[in-house]
Amino acid sequence: MEAQDFELLIGQNIIQRYHSDSTRPDVFELLGREWDLLDDVWPPAYSPGGELYAHLIPFHEMSAFLEMGCGTGIMSVLAALAGTERVLGLDINPAAVRNTELNAKRHGVADRVTARVSDLYSAVEPGERFDGIYWNPPFLNAPADVVDSSIWHETMFDPAYAKMRHFLRAGRELLNPGGRAYLWFGEALGNPTLISDLADETGYELHVLTKIEMSEIPEALVDAFPGDLVGGDENEYAAWHLHLLELKPR
Repeated sequence: MEAQDFELLIGQNIIQRYHSDSTRPDVFELLGREWDLLDDVWPPAYSPGGELYAHLIPFHEMSAFLEMGCGTGIMSVLAALAGTERVLGLDINPAAVRNTELNAKRHGVADRVTARVSDLYSAVEPGERFDGIYWNPPFLNAPADVVDSSIWHETMFDPAYAKMRHFLRAGRELLNPGGRAYLWFGEALGNPTLISDLADETGYELHVLTKIEMSEIPEALVDAFPGDLVGGDENEYAAWHLHLLELKPR
């Protein structure tokens, strides 16, 4: 099976897994805190990401921070709790914007956190600049002709990594001097040099803050992966390589 077709299959299965989950909670626990979870927002409890390593991001040195694809708003809230004075969460999903606002209120940082509906940077206002920009982006490079504009396809797929390129290129213009971009990215299903190649292409120096190699699929998602395509030492799709990356403009 071609890599793009495999990634399409996995993404479709994960979306179906989400829609068929009758046990999805309205409130979940992560990092020792409780978080609100609205319908039509990706549940971080399924497969926690960069928020588990938020302590590696120097929020305390930032006066302004932007979280792209804020979802439930965990990273935005953590930045505000760490002392960042102005936090902006952006998401194409209106439910995610509401969810971020709810969690900012729940954790007492609503005065520091603003959330807006945005297609990538479209809702950034003129003159806004940031010391840090973070994204947990779509990992899957599905064929463009089968990807639609639904919230779940937007969340799951990035054909030819066009969104990633725009995030990096346009983000350079939104960073204050000395600012950094941060990515939580999984190079599990395709090109292991993708991010370093994109960093070179868009003018960043790349630093790996943490790298995790997993030989097993996250338990909450294991049934989304075809049994004959996971596991086994020789299977090219079996290993997950997850990174929290810091990117400094050259």
